[in-house]
Amino acid sequence: MRTPLALILGWAEQLEQDTALPAAARQKACGIRTQSEKLRALIEDLNLTSKLQYGAQPLRCRPTQAGPLLRRLAAEFCDSPLAARCTVALEIAPDADKAILDADAALLARAVENLLHNAACHNPGPVQVQLSAVRTGKTLRITIADDGAGYPSAVLHALQTGEAGEDTPHILGLHVVEQIIRAHGGTAAFARNAPRGAKAVLVLPVTEDPAAR
Repeated sequence: MRTPLALILGWAEQLEQDTALPAAARQKACGIRTQSEKLRALIEDLNLTSKLQYGAQPLRCRPTQAGPLLRRLAAEFCDSPLAARCTVALEIAPDADKAILDADAALLARAVENLLHNAACHNPGPVQVQLSAVRTGKTLRITIADDGAGYPSAVLHALQTGEAGEDTPHILGLHVVEQIIRAHGGTAAFARNAPRGAKAVLVLPVTEDPAAR
């Protein structure tokens, strides 16, 4: 599916930028490009979840310091077009900043990015997102919380029970987050934020800090 989708995206971008076309036609081309990009993201998530489910996605784990990784992800998100839809506040406790994870940094980044993108894309208006990290003993707790509409009841039911019906909203991106964190020996929990919004809590094991040896 990637090859024909790449052609659709390329043609849509060309039409969108063609000043010889009427404004209405260029707007339609913009819509085609936007929806095609969403389809591309869905294909990537579907491919990744299949690989994780059947153990076909090798983990390239190495010692990764939590603080720099989270700061980089927050900065990259703030530099993306989605940042126009929300503000991100980053809060990392000093001991969490120095925590060392045995992690596949690219996959872990994918999990956090999915949650940040969800906060920006699944809320009707501007939303505030809090990305925080604290260390408790040998675990690191990463929380991504927002003040938006919150997870629908059907989504929480599907995530907590594994049951999905015909009317269950799309949860593939959140399922990918669960799989990535589980592959790292951790847990992912999704709930309503207080007083409103959505909250995802990722708990990951912390390895021994090499500097402490």
